[in-house]
Amino acid sequence: MFEITVDYDKCQADQECIEACPAQVYDEGEDGKPVIARPEDCLGCETCVEVCPTGAITVTEV
Repeated sequence: MFEITVDYDKCQADQECIEACPAQVYDEGEDGKPVIARPEDCLGCETCVEVCPTGAITVTEV
């Protein structure tokens, strides 16, 4: 299981993580920023971490 953290102060709402996630963990929030909708589906691949230009996302194995 993995814990996903989004630093919303760093997030620019570019939605790269939403588009890149192979497990479709994220939904788009009203402000365009990612909402972690299905954390139990996270594969731990860290694709979202890699595509985030501001380093706003971390994925940690728990």
